Amino acid sequence: MFLTYVGESGITGATATDPSQPHQVYTGLFVHESQSISMNGEFSALCRRHFGAPLGEEGAPTEIRPVDVFQGLGHFASWPTLKRNELIQDCLGIMVRRETPVITSYINKQEFTEAKAAGGNSYLEMWETPTGPLVNKFFFALTMFLDELNMSAVSGDQVMDGSLPIANHALVVAQNGASMKPQFMSEFLRSDEGIDAAGLIDDICFVQPEHSVGSQLSNLVAYFVRRWLQNPKQPHPYFDGLRDNKVIQVIYPVTI
Repeated sequence: MFLTYVGESGITGATATDPSQPHQVYTGLFVHESQSISMNGEFSALCRRHFGAPLGEEGAPTEIRPVDVFQGLGHFASWPTLKRNELIQDCLGIMVRRETPVITSYINKQEFTEAKAAGGNSYLEMWETPTGPLVNKFFFALTMFLDELNMSAVSGDQVMDGSLPIANHALVVAQNGASMKPQFMSEFLRSDEGIDAAGLIDDICFVQPEHSVGSQLSNLVAYFVRRWLQNPKQPHPYFDGLRDNKVIQVIYPVTI
């Protein structure tokens, strides 16, 4: 089974037209259950190396927030750029070494707002905020990835016999207090897109981000994907490194 940690970036509450964050992004970090313990151990070791203590203890932040470490805010206000870059690289290295796959979906919030105001789009009429269609696309992307994994393990004889066993399942792990809500999964599974989502466990596990290594790493990926979307022609070494090393695998836009 895979634990699929949801990362978020560009969530601006009731404001859907923030010019500094035009995109809302979800990432799904696929961590096989056999890798979770070693990943947690490696993350704990790098925190001790950089902070001298585990997260939450004296001298260390409660969690690694992407905007703080990248822009030098909060706990990292006194850290020089090189030191912050080394921490980011060590965090991303955990995923790169394992080629941990990340599935991404995003929506342009301004396009959503303008289309809603114009009317005549029956698909958008059911959503009050950009989060609705984004969640739907995100779960669809997870389902497609699981389908590919399961099909890769099916033999030719099984295909001919119509026997398609589900070898891989995914449990979505979301963050308490973030935009993901329990009802989103049931709404998706009742939709046309979710009716065949047999590999997706029909519940969401919610955790505090400070207690979830996978959530913090997925948030980092979401942050760098959003920065790339905002200025794709500019250099983005962290995004490029994740994409070139088979971490960022698929990016699904919400088409409006």
